[in-house]
Amino acid sequence: MTVLDERAPAPTSLPASPPSPHLIAAVVRGHRVAVECPPWCVVDHAREDLADLSDLAHYGARISLPVPQFSGGPEHVLIAYMAQWPFARDEHRGLPYVALEACDSGDVTEIRKTAGRAFIDQALAHIVAFASLVEQLPEDPS
Repeated sequence: MTVLDERAPAPTSLPASPPSPHLIAAVVRGHRVAVECPPWCVVDHAREDLADLSDLAHYGARISLPVPQFSGGPEHVLIAYMAQWPFARDEHRGLPYVALEACDSGDVTEIRKTAGRAFIDQALAHIVAFASLVEQLPEDPS
C-alpha cells in the first residue's frame, strides 16, 4: 500500500515548449513555394512576389515608446521588432534578431541575444537617471 505524504509538493507540469514554425506559401517569380514561418511573423508572404527566395523576410509586430512633442502628436522612439532573412547568404546565416531603431528613421541595428541583454541593462540605467531628472523638477501647477 502506498501512502501519499500530503506535505510533499505537488508534481509540476513541464514548461510549455516554444511555438514551432509553421509552413506557409510564399510566391517567388510567380511560383508558390512552401517555407517555414516563425510564430512571431506578421507578414502575409502570399501577397509578395519575390524575385529570389533570399528576398523573403520575416518581421514581427513593432513595439515603440511614444514621446510627447510640442508640435503635435507623439514621436515614436526605441522601435523594435523581430526580424529574420532565413535564406540570406551573409555571415548571419539567416538567424533571427531584434531590429532596433532609435527613432522612425529606417536605420536599424541588428541585435542578438547577448547584445540585447547588454542594451537592456543600459536602458534600465538610463531610465533610473531619467527618473532622477524628473524628480528634480518642481511640481506641476494645479
